[in-house]
This record gives sequence, structure tokens and C-alpha cells, in this order.
Amino acid sequence: MKSPTPLLEDAAPPGEPIAERLRSLSRGSKLVLSAGALLVVDLFLTWQNLRVEFPGAGTATVPLDGWDAWGLLIAFTSIGLVVVVAVVYASDVEIDEDIRWELWILVAALGLFAATLVKNLTDDASAWASYVGVALAALVLVGAYLNWTPTRPRRRQRS
Repeated sequence: MKSPTPLLEDAAPPGEPIAERLRSLSRGSKLVLSAGALLVVDLFLTWQNLRVEFPGAGTATVPLDGWDAWGLLIAFTSIGLVVVVAVVYASDVEIDEDIRWELWILVAALGLFAATLVKNLTDDASAWASYVGVALAALVLVGAYLNWTPTRPRRRQRS
């Protein structure tokens, strides 16, 4: 009698293959995975400290996290980048070899950095976590660039 889960019979011991795959990732992929995940966590921190004045009662500071329309765009893009890098570089999933994944990841990382920078510049009274978010988005962009650099076509130098 056949097992109802034939895919699990051929699987290696849990934990071992994924740890090996993660260790063998390039520095750029590790940067995208770690900085992208940290950027999503950073959105839960205080990105703005708005000062509200109450006539006759004084002022108050209202802390706001990063979850607004820009924050959702940043979170979805960051999660998407982490998932794509994990699937393309660290999994056994068969992917299309004709697609230039490094270029698409670089374009998405550039969009992530731009959205994070725009959010930081348009928010009033930005707090330290918003600057950390910009730095993390820049690290994602650097990681994507490091992955893209070896795959880009080289120009021939004239002799």
C-alpha cells in the first residue's frame, strides 16, 4: 500500500537542508532577507511623534507607527521581496530560468527604497524608527544590487 504523502518520504531530515541552503546564500541574498524582514518589524515602531496643542490645556505628543498607506506598500513590497528571494535562491521549487530574477528583485528593491524615502519625507515629525526604516530599505537595495552585479551583461572594452 502506498503512503498518502509520497513527498514526505523523500524529504531529508527537518532543519538540515534549509540551514545549509541559508548558509550557502550570497551576501546580497542574506542582506535582502534579513533587512526586508526587519523593515516589516520596524513598521510597528514609532515613525512619527506628532505634537497636538489643546487650547487652554497644553500640548500632547501622539506617537504613530508606520502603518498607513505608504506603510502597507512598504510592508507588501518587503514581504514580497523576502518571499521571492527565499523561493528563488533557497528552495527546491523549480523556477523559470529565462526570467532575470536578479533584475526584477533589484527593481522591486529600488521601489521599496523610494517608497520608504517618500514616506519618511512626507511624514511630519519623523522619529528615529523612520530613519532606521530608510536605512533598512537601503540595505535591501544594496543586497539586491550585490545579487544583480555578477549577472549583468559586461560591456566590451575597446583595445
